Amino acid sequence: MGNSAKKEKKLMAVEGDLAHKIIEIANRKGMTVYNFTNEILQQAIKAEGMNRSLEDVVERFRLLQIQRDSGAVYATADVLLYMVQELYKQKKEELLQKWYESGRWHGKYFKIKFNDEQPLDMVEKFLRSCSPDSCEIRMFRDGDKLLLNRVSPNDSMEYTELFSKFSEGIMHSFGYETKMNDVSKGLIALQFEKRKVSSATIIEDGR
Repeated sequence: MGNSAKKEKKLMAVEGDLAHKIIEIANRKGMTVYNFTNEILQQAIKAEGMNRSLEDVVERFRLLQIQRDSGAVYATADVLLYMVQELYKQKKEELLQKWYESGRWHGKYFKIKFNDEQPLDMVEKFLRSCSPDSCEIRMFRDGDKLLLNRVSPNDSMEYTELFSKFSEGIMHSFGYETKMNDVSKGLIALQFEKRKVSSATIIEDGR
């Protein structure tokens, strides 16, 4: 039997710093640069086949990791909404407080985990990942002011209020205070402003 034909190889130009990183990672993984580069390209082609960019796939994995770190568990929307509605009837204030506290925790997580990036950008992406595809979330920043709008027509009033509290908790962890909270079924409009730190507070904290 004859030898199988060798696959054709092509030369490709890449930026110098990327080439150094590829070599470093390939060595760490015990792979040849050729095999490692082909593995990357194969995964990028698979992502495109799903109508996703490789960047989008990586971003979604990061968001999934956040959910895992926070102890999130999988539940279908109908099951979650049923539990929310039943518990809301019995312990509304406690449930709202729990969602607010969860938001505070997530806000602190983002500040620590993404302190070398733009943590608020990750917050916006995270809130989108926690919502159905039919939901629209927009975050606008103007100096010390921040607006957060969410449109999700299929959400119940109970879930809308809980998501609003969760969002407030996140923003309060970033030093914002709520200036407006307009909530209707499936509609959230929140306005925040950066909390002013007085000189007296700074002196007291520095003691």
